[in-house]
Amino acid sequence: NVEKEVSYFPIPESTVDKSLKTSYTDSWMMERKYKGTTGHEGTDIMASINERGIYPVVSMTDGTVTNLGWLEKGGYRIGITSESGTYYYYAHLDSYAGISEGEQVIAGELLGYMGDSGYGPEGTKGKFAVHLHVGIYSYKDGEEISVNPYYVLRSLENKKLKYAYF
Repeated sequence: NVEKEVSYFPIPESTVDKSLKTSYTDSWMMERKYKGTTGHEGTDIMASINERGIYPVVSMTDGTVTNLGWLEKGGYRIGITSESGTYYYYAHLDSYAGISEGEQVIAGELLGYMGDSGYGPEGTKGKFAVHLHVGIYSYKDGEEISVNPYYVLRSLENKKLKYAYF
């Protein structure tokens, strides 16, 4: 389902400042330590300029905003559920773009801005570098299955929207 649903890379290219790049590696299930040890269920897209609130984050898919708000580990986050029931998770945001839970979004729609929120009580920022954590989850027989987003992101490298930001 994921291959059929995704349309855009979640961070657009800047048409104004070409130094605003992003990078990511396959960190799937690498060890993470925060209140215990877990495997990393996602891919972190890192900002070349470590400043929150600059890089826009867009939806990779059409869907419904099913989660919006603070999570201790993920900070300010947005969860979008597609028509197939696949859940797309965008975490560590700095701010939102005026969307609300229950709202329908389309692929490419602005969700918010990349940040460094999380790892503490609501409002905690600055515990790590500015980045976007992307997670993808599907459900089979009532069981949540975490999908490695790295390969999905690679497939979207040539599908970046262009935004004027600096």
